[in-house]
Order: sequence, then C-alpha cells, then structure tokens
Amino acid sequence: MPIQSQQWRARAVALITGAYLLYYLWWRSTATLNLDALVFSLIFLLAELQGALSFVLFTFMTWDCEHEFPFEPLPECGVDIFIPTFNEPLDILEATLVGCGTIRYPHTTYVLDDGRRPEVAALAAALGCRYLTRENNLHAKAGNLNAALARTDGEFVVILDADTVPQPDFVDKTLGYFVDERVALVQLPQEFYNADSIQHAGRHGEPEPWHDQALFYRVIQPGKNRWNAAFWCGSPAIVRRAALDSVGGVATGSITEDIHTSLRLHSAGWKTIYHNETLAYGIAPQTLHAFALQRLRWAQGTMQILRSRENPLIKPRLTLAQRLNYLASMLTYFDSFQKLIYLLVPALILVTGVLPLTVSGRDYLVHWLPYFALGILANRAVGRGSFRYLRVEEYNLLKMFTFIWASSVIVWPRRLGFRVTPKETANGVYAQERRQVAPLALLLGLIAAAVALALANVMFGIHRTHMAESIYLVAIFWALVNAGILVGCLYAVLHRVHARKRYRFPAHVPAIVLGADGSLLETTTSDLSLQGMGLVIAADQLWLSPRVEILLALPEGDALITGDILHARGGPRGRTRVGVRFREMNAETRRRLISYLFVTLPRGATATTQPFPAPAAPHLDLQPAAAAA
Repeated sequence: MPIQSQQWRARAVALITGAYLLYYLWWRSTATLNLDALVFSLIFLLAELQGALSFVLFTFMTWDCEHEFPFEPLPECGVDIFIPTFNEPLDILEATLVGCGTIRYPHTTYVLDDGRRPEVAALAAALGCRYLTRENNLHAKAGNLNAALARTDGEFVVILDADTVPQPDFVDKTLGYFVDERVALVQLPQEFYNADSIQHAGRHGEPEPWHDQALFYRVIQPGKNRWNAAFWCGSPAIVRRAALDSVGGVATGSITEDIHTSLRLHSAGWKTIYHNETLAYGIAPQTLHAFALQRLRWAQGTMQILRSRENPLIKPRLTLAQRLNYLASMLTYFDSFQKLIYLLVPALILVTGVLPLTVSGRDYLVHWLPYFALGILANRAVGRGSFRYLRVEEYNLLKMFTFIWASSVIVWPRRLGFRVTPKETANGVYAQERRQVAPLALLLGLIAAAVALALANVMFGIHRTHMAESIYLVAIFWALVNAGILVGCLYAVLHRVHARKRYRFPAHVPAIVLGADGSLLETTTSDLSLQGMGLVIAADQLWLSPRVEILLALPEGDALITGDILHARGGPRGRTRVGVRFREMNAETRRRLISYLFVTLPRGATATTQPFPAPAAPHLDLQPAAAAA
C-alpha cells in the first residue's frame, strides 16, 4: 500500500476510534459507577482514562510519520567519533572500532575509556584510533563525553555505544541534515544483530525482526519529526558540537543524559531530526535481567527529570507540541499501574464479590467490545505494522514491576548510580531469570487461586454473592485471558537456553576443512562468530580430529582459521552438525571476519545462497604448508 494511503487510513481509523472512545468514557462515567464501592470503581475508571490518554497522545505523535528535511552533502567537515566504554568485553569493543574504520567519510575515532584499561589503549592503537581517559568517573557516560568534548575539536561528533557497529555510509547519510544551521542532532534507530535476545519476538527470516522497541523507533520517533520533538537516545547519533556547547555540554543532572540533553537543546531553540534508516547495529539485552536493568535506568532517569525544574510541562521555551511529545514518552512508564489494575480487577471481583460497575455483564460487553476491538484496530493502523497486540502486552508485563519500582523515585528521591547494561550472558543466568519473573509467577498464582475459588463457588455455593451469573462468567473469562498472557511471559523467559556468551550469526559461508590427517572436506557453515562456528556435513563424511584448519570464503577475501572440534551431533536427513571453537587467526583474518559479521551480515547479505552442500568457491586455495604449520 502507498505510504500516503496508509497514513490517511491510519488517521481515519484513529478518528473513528477517538469518537467512540469519547462516547464510551461518557457512558462509563455517568452510567456505571458503583457508589457502594466508589474507590474500587474510580480506580478502574482511572485505568481506562489513562489508556484513552495514552491512545490520544500516541495518535498525536504519529499523525505524520513522513516529514522530510533539507539535505545537502557537506564535504570537508571535521567529524569525530566518540566510543565511550567502561567494562565492555574487548571483542565487542573491537567490532565497533573495526566498523568505525569502514566509515567512508574522513573522521577521527576516539575511544573514551572510563575503565582505564591498558588492553583497550593497545586495541585502539592497533586499529588506528585515539585513546582518551580521565582521572575519575564523575557523572558516568555524560561526564565521559564532556571530558572528551573539551579535548577534541571536530565540528560534528558521532556518538556510538561500545557495542554499536556503524555502517560505512553512516556519516554520508546523516551529515547533510546539518545544512540547516539550527539542526543540533540527528538520531538514528537502534537495531540489533542478536535477533535471539529476550526483547526480540520477530518471525524467522524477517529483514528487521520485531523487538520491544520496534514501535518506538519505526513509528513514534519518525512521527516526532513533525513536531521538532525527536530526542537523543544516546546511540547511534551525530551532534553539532556548537549546539552542545550552547547548553553546557551533555546534561549531568540525571542518569538519562540523552533525553535530558534533548530537552535543553529544544528549550534553546535547536532542531532535532530522526533519520529513519538503520545505519548501525548494536547488542540487545540478551537476558531478562539485563533487559530489566536497562529499562530501570531509563525509567529512573525519567522520574528524576519529572521531579526536577526541567520537567517538560514547566520548562521554558518549549512549544506545546514538544511538551505533549515529551509527556507522552514519559507517561509510558506509568502504564504499568494500569496493567496491574487490569490484572487484579477480575481477581478481586471473583474473591470479594464486589463490583466496580452497576451494569449487567451483557450491557458492559455491548459497550466494551467495540471499544476494545476499535482500540486494537486503531493501534495496528497507527502503528504502521509495528504494533503487535499480544507481543506488546507480554513485554508490558515483563516491564511492569520494574517501572512501578522506578516510579517511586518521584516520591522517594535517592542517589541513583549509572549501571552499564550487561553485554554478555553471565554465570548463574538461570537463577537471575527465575528471580526476575518471581513477581509475575506470584501474580499468576493469585489469579489462578481466584479463578479456582470462583469455579468452586459456582459449582458448590461456598459463599453467596449478589453477582449475576453473567458477571461471574465475564470476570472468569477476563482472569483466564490475563493468566494466559502471564503464562506466555513466563514461558518466553524460562524456556530460553543460554548456551553461549556471544551471539552466533546464522551465516552460510563456503568452507574447506583440513584435518590433521590431511583429509579435505568441502562444506558450508551453519552459524558463525568470532569465537567459533557450526558446520553441517553428511554422516558418511564424518571424521573428527582434535585440531582442524578452516578456510572461509568471505566477501573481502579468504580467511584461514585454526580451531578445535568440540562436538558432533546428529541432525535431520542424515546430516551431522559439527561445532568448532577457534584458536588462532592473524590480525587481517580477524578484521575480515569482524567486517563480514558486523557490517555485511546485519544488512541481510550472505556469502552464498546455495543450498548445502555448497561447492567451494573457485578461488579457494589451501596450501599444504599452512596445514602443517
């Protein structure tokens, strides 16, 4: 469907839904309140009002997702690339630095090391980057960036997290927006190469698998462009140094320095732009523990801003549209209270027999079902394909208690430390995951007990209530739906297998394997990383040696790697999967492999599309001398 047609359809559905929403809320407020349980009734109504407000703000933000800006090539500008790091694993940082080396526009890359690690300094020197550090870690990432700003002079600064690998055309496709001298910042989407993370739920084979932030980066941020309200998300982004200087550098008053700095830039009259094209790939939180830690930091930082003088509702010189956009993005953290109310209401009805409504179950369903159906339809239309109801609900529940705890900062101010999101799976991960979902499991148990009590009451009359049977049935059905979503959440977390600390790319690269006995095997990789790979071979070709050499036909040239065979496991159609752990590779081979994995593959390119077994590429040439080495 053409973009304009899709946009007008989304607007039409949103307006129809908004009209019915007004009628439904008027009916709820005037005809359904139970004065005998007024507090319970009002809490339930407030949850619905919050949902209506969220929908209105969502529609407002995304009314126009196709806003365009002037763009002209800007040659010969000074560009610095900042890579702040603290304790990230060295190979993750190495991939980012190799990616920076592929950027075509002239630039200087700086590694900003708050960990003060000699090995990071050596890595930076080996890859042609400059190394900067400081005596302390004051103000965490924000302080690290400000310290680097004082020691560099590039007119524009690209800011990338230590795990975010840029594409070669990153600067070419973003620098041209700064032809408008009032543009301070260009933010890009955060997309991730580890599509098996906890926050991914996309279908296999999708070019851009769906993840928990897909709606924000693919729909909401583009919509904010219309209102000059797109905000900095930390990485990946490019900023004008003069703009940062004009607001005193990166904001240090909260642990979310990015949105805080954006507020100051907008208040000072600067423009921001969201470039809706993936030009860098990072690492999504692999586990629920890492996911919750990251979301907790975001939410707590937002609460710090809300209780400060820089609250967007009172900060001077913001437009009304900007205030509404910031408010919409910040209120999302309070949606968790609404979700908790919706989970508890049917259970409370079943246990106590107290109703928040004074209408029959049939009357309520007649009004509520159109409201619910139109809401899903409108969210799907306004979400332009990035809104998936069940997935969104599951992730809302996974974040619910994290956001509720974070919101306590509003009434209980306390010192908050900046904690880096873990970039690899730690020991004891399964225990961490069980602890993380324990509150949801407890909630599921309470709902199950309420349903069991209600069913027992219907069948055996354990205690009498004045509820009509229709109300009972509606409450039981509602509780069962809630229980089903909770079960889905728990299953999504607890059934996950964390076999590796690093992601294995599903790469199919032609390979020649040379065994210690001199035998050769032509095959294709099934997966590949900097640490190892999988090979799929026919059962009658199976041989195992303690040590093998593998020649990979990568796009940039052949790569010769020494490795150990760890295991061989049977597979379908007489195939065997062989797992290999790498031992040795020279610097050029490592650079080629990193470039292929982190720059070429994330865009969907592969070395070969031939089915297994693929013939070796004609240019492969494995010398016997290499095998004997």
